[in-house]
Amino acid sequence: MKRFSVMFCVCLLAAVPGFSQSAGKASEKIVFVRPDPVITAESSGVRLSADPVQGTINSVDDPSMQFHSVSDAKMNLLATMNPDGTGIAELHLNGYDPSVSPDGTKIAFCSLRDDQYSQIYVANADGTSEKRITKITTGDSCGPVWSHDGKKIAFYSFALPHPSRNPAVWIMDPDGSNMKRIVEHGLSPSWSPDDKQMVFASNRDGKFQIYAMNSDGSNVRRLTNNKAEESAPAWSPSGQDIVFVSDREGEHPALFLMGPDGSEQERLVFSKRQDFCFPAWSLDGQTIAFTALNRVGRQFVAVGEERPKCEMWTGEYQMFALDSQKKPHLLTNTKYMAMKPTYGRLAAAH
Repeated sequence: MKRFSVMFCVCLLAAVPGFSQSAGKASEKIVFVRPDPVITAESSGVRLSADPVQGTINSVDDPSMQFHSVSDAKMNLLATMNPDGTGIAELHLNGYDPSVSPDGTKIAFCSLRDDQYSQIYVANADGTSEKRITKITTGDSCGPVWSHDGKKIAFYSFALPHPSRNPAVWIMDPDGSNMKRIVEHGLSPSWSPDDKQMVFASNRDGKFQIYAMNSDGSNVRRLTNNKAEESAPAWSPSGQDIVFVSDREGEHPALFLMGPDGSEQERLVFSKRQDFCFPAWSLDGQTIAFTALNRVGRQFVAVGEERPKCEMWTGEYQMFALDSQKKPHLLTNTKYMAMKPTYGRLAAAH
C-alpha cells in the first residue's frame, strides 16, 4: 500500500455507503466482533464523549446517533461480512479477537464463556464444533493469530490478574499443544509474511511502543520511540509495511504506517472526535479495515493495567475500511456495532 495521510471527517463519512472491491473474491470475508449485541433506544440525538485529561463529559449534537450500547464481554458475538460491509452473518459464537486459519477452515478466538479469564478457542469457519485449547489460570489469554503456514498460533496471556499485568507472547500448535512463552511484556503479536518475525506492542520501557523480534523470541528490537502510546501493529501481506495505532497527534488514537525496520513513519488517517483502533490488512494488502470508537460515558482505566487505551475504552463502535485509492468507507454504523476486524478466505459459505 502506498503511503498517504488523510484527514478523517466523521460528520461527512457517516453518510458514505458501502464500496465495491472489484479485485475482491467472493470467498474473502471480514470476520469481526459484535461487541454490544444489546442495544437500547436513546431519546436524545446527542453523542457523549469523555475527556480523560479533564475528567469531563462533552456532548456533540448528532441526530443520526440515536442508539446507546450496553456492553458485556461475555456477550460479544462473532460475525462475518463481505469486504464491502454487505452480507452480515452471525457465527453464533461468543468471543473476541478472531483470526482465520490460512486454509480458511478454522477460526481461532478468545472467549469468557467457560472461565473467569479469557481462553483461546478454535471453531470451524461456519461457527460449529468449537473447542477450547488453552487452560491458563493466571489471567486473560487473548489475541490469537495464525502463522501463515498454519502450523502455529501466537497469542498473549497475563501472568497476574486484577489489574491485568505481566503479559507475555506465547506460541502453540493449533490444537493447543507445544505451548511456549517467547517474550515477556508483549501484546498483540502479528506474524511477518514469511513467519520468521513478529511485531508486538509492549510497555516494557514505559508507554506502549511497537517492537519486533524473531518468531522464536530472539533479537527483540524497538521500532517506535515516541512519548505517545503506540499499539496494535499489523504486518502487511507484502512485508513492506506495518500499520499501527498511535495517539502522538492528540487525544484520539490514529492509524500510522511504517517500514518493517521502523522507518518512514507516516500518519494514515485520524479524527478529532473518534478513536481509531485495531487495523487489519485485506489478503491482497490493498485495504485496511479498522475500528472507530465514539466514547460513551465516563471511562475508567484500572491503575497498573498493562493494556493500551484501545483495549480499555467502551462506547459505540463502527468499522471503516481504507481502500487503495486512499478513501475511507463506512462498513457498519452504531446501530449494528462492530469492531476487531480480520480478513480471511473462509471455506464455509454464509
